Amino acid sequence: MASDDDVIRKRLLIDGDGGGDERRLNALMKLFIKWCNSNDTDVSTHQRMLSFLAVGEFAMAKSSFVYEMNMKQMEKYQQLQEQIDENVSFAKEEIEKCKLELSEARLVRKNRKEYDALAVVLKQPDRKQTEQQIGALKIDLQELEATELKLLEKLDLRKKQFHALLTSINQLQTMLNDEEVEEKNEADVTDDSDITMDTTPALMAQKT
Repeated sequence: MASDDDVIRKRLLIDGDGGGDERRLNALMKLFIKWCNSNDTDVSTHQRMLSFLAVGEFAMAKSSFVYEMNMKQMEKYQQLQEQIDENVSFAKEEIEKCKLELSEARLVRKNRKEYDALAVVLKQPDRKQTEQQIGALKIDLQELEATELKLLEKLDLRKKQFHALLTSINQLQTMLNDEEVEEKNEADVTDDSDITMDTTPALMAQKT
């Protein structure tokens, strides 16, 4: 059957990242009262109490470190979120511009078809008096074609810019995921160190 000291030691070692500080203090208080009421001056018990105090201080320091790390991470997330929101807003504006330019290009194409149909009608032999009008329509058609070409080139540029923006957002997300993996690895290393520091006082107590 396990002794009271073994039970107390197991409770302190099983306790996680400072979530059971109250239980740790209660266990330490019981051990202290037992040591005070004991007629035999047990040096090992005194050392165990010091070890428990060290574990508590380490847990407190670790909790403070984790809190600061979480605050910094939250600040990074906030900055990244603001940047992503800004990029998304810019992307939406560019999409609206592209839609408007595409609508204009479609209108130009429609007008060109109408001018072509009208030119066919005006070329009939019984309407030779409209040759001047046909010439004017050709000039207008050329201008419309030039305008359409410019609009299509501008639309293609907008598409490339929007693609580059989406690529930038994906890169930012990848960087964030990499940082989360690194922080998780650092947390795992810290946990391994915690286990080593928690078990060392118990081993020293057994040797004494």
